[in-house]
Amino acid sequence: MHLVDMVYFWARTTPRRAALIQPNGIVTYLALAQAIEAAAEYFAANVLDRSKPVTVAISTPSKMLVASLGLLRAGHDVIMAGKMDLAYLPIAESNTLVYERGEAPPDGRTNILFNESWLTTGPNISSLARPPLRQLRTRNGNIFFFTSGTTGRPKRIVRTQAAWEQRILFNGTSAFTDYERALIVTTPASAFGFTRAYEVLYAGKTACFAAVGQPLLWLANTYGIDLLIASPHQALALAELQEKVTRYPLAALRTVRLGGSVISPDGIERIRNQICRNVVLAYSSTEAGIVATAPYEMIAHIKGAVGFIIPEAEVEIVDAEDRVLPIGSEGFVRVRSRQFLLNFGIDDPKVWFYPGDFGWLTEEGVLCIAGRKGDVLNRGGAKLLVADLEKFLLSCPGVMDAGVCSTMGAAGYEEIWVALVFAPSIDMAVLRQQIEESAQFGGSIDRLFVVEAIPRGQLGKIQREQLKQMLQAINDDSH
Repeated sequence: MHLVDMVYFWARTTPRRAALIQPNGIVTYLALAQAIEAAAEYFAANVLDRSKPVTVAISTPSKMLVASLGLLRAGHDVIMAGKMDLAYLPIAESNTLVYERGEAPPDGRTNILFNESWLTTGPNISSLARPPLRQLRTRNGNIFFFTSGTTGRPKRIVRTQAAWEQRILFNGTSAFTDYERALIVTTPASAFGFTRAYEVLYAGKTACFAAVGQPLLWLANTYGIDLLIASPHQALALAELQEKVTRYPLAALRTVRLGGSVISPDGIERIRNQICRNVVLAYSSTEAGIVATAPYEMIAHIKGAVGFIIPEAEVEIVDAEDRVLPIGSEGFVRVRSRQFLLNFGIDDPKVWFYPGDFGWLTEEGVLCIAGRKGDVLNRGGAKLLVADLEKFLLSCPGVMDAGVCSTMGAAGYEEIWVALVFAPSIDMAVLRQQIEESAQFGGSIDRLFVVEAIPRGQLGKIQREQLKQMLQAINDDSH
């Protein structure tokens, strides 16, 4: 089954049903299918080189989906790219880019402007029953995403047709059976955003998008959104907005699904108090898909819990020598799943994926995460988890955001550097006293920097390498 087939199915059976909702309007399933077909016809006629992937860099979610699905419909490989990813296109060997009006495309490649008429005119519904482009597709296209996790160094991940089918076998329509409208906070340019959008469309439900902030909460309140899909950082930003500014009732919202990074119990309680009481956690990656998930209330009593291991995945905890550790022992997480094997075209089912997290398993099959592999610092022989230090700093009055990294100091040993974003009303004397009086962290911080913002990825993960470079630059300038 091709990626667009289910969109066409819903266009034929429920043509007037809303497929996409944005603040500027609604796109029905019929209009979406017609737009995809019109775009595909253009790409089939004008993008003749199928040996290289075509990049789509468009900010408007509906146009991003039309262009990418249109390219796949025409048999092209597609690279989903946000603005920050454009610098890495040379490593992807892409020489064609699709962009939208108002955004300047980079030089040095063939640039195609998104045609607004694709969303207003297109083939009639009868053509969708027997798509004329079927004979033009020599193969199913692949989708490439850039993902960097916490490193800031992009990796190109491929999602093949077989990998998509495996993903759908896991979710199918069941993941959205109880929901009608899903508000996806992350842009479709990311693997997280595009995957969730496609799953919603596959199920025949409505995918909703808006700019992060008050427009997003307005959309959720106005259109009766019943499911919110976000990263913890994004959901916390919305909770803070509700606390200080908006206070929309969000009466229709029944579930918030969180994925992309670990969140503290205090953060979850803020989301439950300000956004929605029902929070579902998921531990997943672009490389291996969903690995563990659970409603928060089921695992709230377990420290660091992110969910029950799903039947389709296998998880082990190993030491630095790759030896399997017993249940309850802390070590490095490794994952094995069919999704991972298909994503990387690996034939050996014994190959493991190492997401770079540090954690443990419980007797009940719950995966618990303590932090990233690179976020376990050695302080005079004692282990210090970056996540614990950041959580402590965020609990200090007047600290709006915090980021921690380590760097080699002048004395030849690792130093812990901290970056803080202050609120205007911060009391420095109180902050200094709280840090100094902390038995666990009082003597752990070597350098403290005040910054305007902590570098984070699309899902809110702190980009440690970028943070380290930023603080080193500040340190060099100060000298």
